[in-house]
Amino acid sequence: MDDRQRRRWLARAVQEVRGDPLFWYRPHARQRDFHAAGVAAKERLFLAGNRVGKTLAGACELAFHLSGRYPAWWRGARFGSPVRAWAASVTREMTRDILQEVYLGSQGVIPQRLVLGVTMKSGLSGAVDVVQVRHVSGGKSVLAFKSFDQGRESFQGTAREVIHLDEEPEIGVYEECLLRTLTVGGHVMLTMTPLNGLTEMVRHFSESSRLEGKAVVQAGWCDAPHLEEDAVARLRKSLRPFEVRAREFGEPSVGRGRVYPVEESEIAVPRFDIPKDWRWCVGVDFGWANPTAAVWLAHDVARDVVYVVDAYCASERIPAEHAAEILRRGAWIPAVCDPAGQAVGARDGASLVEGYAAAGVNFSLAENAVEGGLMQVLERMRSGRLKVFADLLPWWHEFRLYARDAKGRVAKRDDHLMDATRYALVSGLALARAEGELRKVERPRAKLSDWRTV
Repeated sequence: MDDRQRRRWLARAVQEVRGDPLFWYRPHARQRDFHAAGVAAKERLFLAGNRVGKTLAGACELAFHLSGRYPAWWRGARFGSPVRAWAASVTREMTRDILQEVYLGSQGVIPQRLVLGVTMKSGLSGAVDVVQVRHVSGGKSVLAFKSFDQGRESFQGTAREVIHLDEEPEIGVYEECLLRTLTVGGHVMLTMTPLNGLTEMVRHFSESSRLEGKAVVQAGWCDAPHLEEDAVARLRKSLRPFEVRAREFGEPSVGRGRVYPVEESEIAVPRFDIPKDWRWCVGVDFGWANPTAAVWLAHDVARDVVYVVDAYCASERIPAEHAAEILRRGAWIPAVCDPAGQAVGARDGASLVEGYAAAGVNFSLAENAVEGGLMQVLERMRSGRLKVFADLLPWWHEFRLYARDAKGRVAKRDDHLMDATRYALVSGLALARAEGELRKVERPRAKLSDWRTV
């Protein structure tokens, strides 16, 4: 080999190294945690801010599985034979312009020398459908590109050993992907910035009771050493307030669609002993498979500040069981309920409120003008006249999820404690009393007189 041939060989070798993540990918600590979690978890969520390297982490890992070549530092899951894989993003255009570029672009994570064949999609210029990758075993792995907007049905079909979902899919799409991996012990990797808040997809990973076989790794700008402080400062200034925590820290947050656009720090207070002269009431929202929820308010009449001091939420219990919980917290506390509770049952001809009355809880019917009630609650929050004990975790969980849909309607989901709070505030305060206090007030009752002395 003469000098010219040697230089050409050396140039090709350098180019190959530069284009191969086996040599250039050096993950930061949170990316390493994400990879390592694959040893024990078949489902992984990389919940990260923008520009933290979440997409790159997922793509590099899948590239290693496709080729069967792993770097010396690798501590994650390994596949010893060729794999069948999917990589998908929100739309076909995003898959082509972002995800496909990460995998197959000029700086892509799949080295060109390992690509055995490429099939293009029809109907979308420049979009790759399937790429075949040489595996160290001598076989070939197959990677197909997909998009969430193709719908759940397009994710049905054959088994897949590895699936990389970049950004948040609908839960139905995710479930189909999960089914594709179950029979072959495969992995689903989800890399996303949680711009839509605590969605069903995020809750699938975040609820502790369902974490078996799952792993969540969270990363923010502070975890990405390639981001300089001045760049971070510019990014932070460019964001709208409701986006900051999601884009900077990878923390789920609800944006402009929130029903109550109030910072938690403005209404949260530590728990304290309620003075004996403060007046109490409780609001109740009925349910069965959806939970029955109750929220207790204590009213500091002198300052006209209302405190959410207790909350109860349980599913698939009969009225007597719920009534026992309500009475345990104070049988003397006036109770208001969802007016739908006076509807007569189709089976036994009895209403819910009658069932509770038989168990010792006598309800008054709450006003249910939704928008007007929401505005009353929001006005109190913003004026500092509604506070919530910080340790009421179920209440705060719903508060963070309580949002409007694209048409401005309140999403009727995970809202039972929020409804109970509204009933208590709008209709319960007029009836509220301190223990031992007697008050005569007028209020609507179900199948009872309009007057009651309490």
